[in-house]
Amino acid sequence: MIKRMMLWSIVFMSLFGVSLEAQNDYREPELYKGEIIEIVSEEDSSVQTSGGEYYRRTQILKVELLDKEKEGEIIEIINNVDEVMAYTLEVEAGDDIYVFFEYDEEGNELAAHIHEFRRDKDIYILTAVFIILMVIVGGVKGLKSLITLGLTVAGIYYLLDGIVSGGHPIFLSIVVSFVLTIVTMFLVAGFNLKAISAIVGTFGGVIIAGLIALLVSNTSNLTGLGTTEAQMLMYSDHPVAFNIHGILFASILLGTLGAVMDVCMSIASAINEVTEANPLMSAMDLFKSGMNIGRDVMGTMVNTLILAYVGTSVFLILIFMVNDISYVDIVNMDLVATEIVRAISGTIGLICAIPLTAFVSATLEKKVVN
Repeated sequence: MIKRMMLWSIVFMSLFGVSLEAQNDYREPELYKGEIIEIVSEEDSSVQTSGGEYYRRTQILKVELLDKEKEGEIIEIINNVDEVMAYTLEVEAGDDIYVFFEYDEEGNELAAHIHEFRRDKDIYILTAVFIILMVIVGGVKGLKSLITLGLTVAGIYYLLDGIVSGGHPIFLSIVVSFVLTIVTMFLVAGFNLKAISAIVGTFGGVIIAGLIALLVSNTSNLTGLGTTEAQMLMYSDHPVAFNIHGILFASILLGTLGAVMDVCMSIASAINEVTEANPLMSAMDLFKSGMNIGRDVMGTMVNTLILAYVGTSVFLILIFMVNDISYVDIVNMDLVATEIVRAISGTIGLICAIPLTAFVSATLEKKVVN
């Protein structure tokens, strides 16, 4: 098993062009914004290697730098588009890019290189459109949703920063999940019974999902090191020794939290509306109504969870299919088994949250009515 895991680690690292040594030696270069104002020349050629002949295009680019002390400078950059490389940058005149400089030991500039396309500008525009639509369509509710989104981002940052600083991932993830659930529910629904019911149901479902994942990961000897990113983190030169198993638990909690909150709030809100429409309904009738609603929501939300996990693994699944890897090898890989446990435990947590929310909501609503 260990040998197989090591073999797959080497395969994935070679596919993504990443090595542990490169990760440890990497230093973030200073980046400059630039715009390609002209492609001076393009030359196609073929390169003969021991692995055969492959195609290469060499571009000489004229680039204008747009910020910092080099603003307004015009420089030339040589850009190679290699057929043998999985990821290359094919650029055109007018493209926005980030540029970095290569220096010798004495600090003299040797050459300039393209770091990446400037995608952040488009992301900012897309984010602005999202915020505007949330406010226009959602009104006050939209503003509240934006606030809760901001708090969620802050909570995730606190969790990750705590892990990097040496905090225990399981403890931090439980605290962050608890706080985010309370703040989100009260902010969206107000301080009322349906918010309290949704909080109880959400926290119960998420904890169930986390405990099941923790139990199964122990019994099936999941290491959490199935991905290239986890291996890079494990062998990074960071002074903190990361608890990879705990980080796996934290990731499952976060992945489950959003879907469970959605289901629990839908059930609690529906039971609240039914109670106001017919205060004479018994707690058992309210519970049955909540279960009926939960079953309908469960049908689509379970698909949502599974599709979300599969959607992030499409390339990996295609690699298995293209290389005709057997089912036994696939399902017993640490990486795949981890994702299966993550998806199914999250779905179990969601399913368990439905009767829990329905019971708590029906009980609280009837106590207040009586």
